[in-house]
Amino acid sequence: MAYSPILAIATGIFESFAALAALFSPGRKRILYPVTLLFLILAGYQFSEVAVCAHPGNLLFTRLAFFDITWLPAIGLWLVYILNEPKKRWLKIFPLAYFAAALVFAVWIAVDPNSVTMSVCQVVIARYSSLEPFNLAYGIFYQFGLAVFIFWAAAAMAGADDPIIRKHLANLQTGVLGFLLPSFLLRMLLHEPRGIMPSAMCHFALILAVSLCAVVIRERRLSRRPEKAPPSSSAEPPWPQPAGP
Repeated sequence: MAYSPILAIATGIFESFAALAALFSPGRKRILYPVTLLFLILAGYQFSEVAVCAHPGNLLFTRLAFFDITWLPAIGLWLVYILNEPKKRWLKIFPLAYFAAALVFAVWIAVDPNSVTMSVCQVVIARYSSLEPFNLAYGIFYQFGLAVFIFWAAAAMAGADDPIIRKHLANLQTGVLGFLLPSFLLRMLLHEPRGIMPSAMCHFALILAVSLCAVVIRERRLSRRPEKAPPSSSAEPPWPQPAGP
């Protein structure tokens, strides 16, 4: 069946508006800025896939799609690190290592014409072909990053004292599992599953986008809570006063 771009366009528009809402929303910017970047990455892939399937012979758009989603694990791990607010600062090594690895893969995609060699689009899914060793290396990089994301978010939830932070982390973990597990299920059900994972994961990542919207809404509500007023100096003291002369 012919490819239809309607799903990708609608999803990309939703994620673009969500990015704008997160960017200009009141709340803690150290949380909202990474959330904004995640929205932009998700939207960027959707529009890149539309371009890929409109011009399947132009590998520039295919490389652009892979370049875009390469940064998702690194930014996701950075957001978990921020929410974790760790006492052990060495945990920063995980997101920093993934930013470095993402940069390596971004350069690889840009300079190697054999990194992604073909795209075929059917219904609402794009299939990508890539040669070894890029295919194996990129798969390990991506799946391992998502695994670290899931388990780190779980550990951070267990140690978080702030209920808002726990809810944020739960949303992130739910969002990642929400696109990862259905993508694996779809891959098992299809007779020809080869090359569908990037497209399937990014379409199911609408679940992650909705979960991130919950984070933004919670941050907005938190920013609008009235501050507790300091005790008034005119209030009666909690102990009896001595009688006057």
